Amino acid sequence: MGDPNGVWDALGETPSPVIVAMIDTGIDWNHLDLSWGSLWVNEDEVIGNGIDDDGNGYVDDQIGWDFMASTNQPWDYDGHGTFTSGLIAAEVNNGIGMTGMNPYARIMVLKAVNNFGRTRTAYVTEAIRYAVDNGARVINLSLGGPAAPELETVALEYAAEKNVLIVVAAGNEGQELADYAFVNHPAVITVAAIGENGERAPFSNWGPQISIAAPGEDILSLRARGTDTLLNLTVAYQRGSAIVGPDKRYYQATGTSFAAPLVTGAASLLWSRDPSLSAQQVRQLLLQSAQDIGAAGIDQFTGYGALDVGAALGADPNASIVADISGVRVVQGANGPAAEIIGTAESDELESYIVEIGEGEAPERWKQVAQGRTTVSKTVLATINAGEFAGASVWTLRLVVKRSGGRTQETLFRLALG
Repeated sequence: MGDPNGVWDALGETPSPVIVAMIDTGIDWNHLDLSWGSLWVNEDEVIGNGIDDDGNGYVDDQIGWDFMASTNQPWDYDGHGTFTSGLIAAEVNNGIGMTGMNPYARIMVLKAVNNFGRTRTAYVTEAIRYAVDNGARVINLSLGGPAAPELETVALEYAAEKNVLIVVAAGNEGQELADYAFVNHPAVITVAAIGENGERAPFSNWGPQISIAAPGEDILSLRARGTDTLLNLTVAYQRGSAIVGPDKRYYQATGTSFAAPLVTGAASLLWSRDPSLSAQQVRQLLLQSAQDIGAAGIDQFTGYGALDVGAALGADPNASIVADISGVRVVQGANGPAAEIIGTAESDELESYIVEIGEGEAPERWKQVAQGRTTVSKTVLATINAGEFAGASVWTLRLVVKRSGGRTQETLFRLALG
């Protein structure tokens, strides 16, 4: 992720404050490593008068809202929200503890998860709407569970229409993301976890929804008073073993919940340097600058690769390459059965793309089956006669997209016949 001082130096002389909405279990706003400068403050509300001064539907919402208790006191009695917020906005240069990713982030505290890490989609979607309506540029969702597509789609579309980026943790069950909450939208960034070895953590969920990966193993952050977060998450945990420091104000934990805020923090840094960027440009900068890890190209375990904040700050927000194979369907062609390869080959300066097939899961040789020089989006990239797949039950499809100037992006797709 690079040298923090180098990253902050790249923000220029007048970095802009950026509102970051943390939809989580709340915050311990008395923590010594947080300050008023770390929090969003609703300046249009006169606190304590019992009146909804700004007419946003919430009375005395000073730093956010508790959507479960319907109060203006989003305090954290679980610890998860304080931990995730600390990764972004822990105080800089205060002589204690740690420093968050962005000294110019302002945390909007939206409590939509209870003290046992549970929530309902309705609470989360209401919090998303609040964040969008009250000036957040990026929303962090370090939560998950079964999807509720109708409610989720409306909220995510609303955020996308209003130019707000949403970052979602992939989850820690080590399983496919098919029906996981809030990840099935093209504008969302879904974050997998990588371990200390730089590879995908085995617990991190996977699937085509994965956008990017960030460190999620043994992460240090802030501890809310009186909490021991992992007691609610795993029976194998020994009470107090994750608490760090002589004053017990810090905590060490593992999970995609803690990888996601690093990406959220990186997004806020990009806006601190250039507030004019769109949510799509910030998303593009983060993904296009990621360092490829694991399988070559975009893959279902780490997406575009590992977060690289320094590279994102140095990238062109308008330069992009998208190489995506979304599926295969069988059709009846002129010469018998055939496979249509569905996907996207795009670039702001597209030179060409090719589709290749190789035998097995790690092909030694590739055969080109299609090529093109114009953008193709979510449609047929290639039609391959069934006879091309004779001789093996597993094949790998490869799409390589080339941008003018020589830069390429590739993605692999495993095809099991029968």
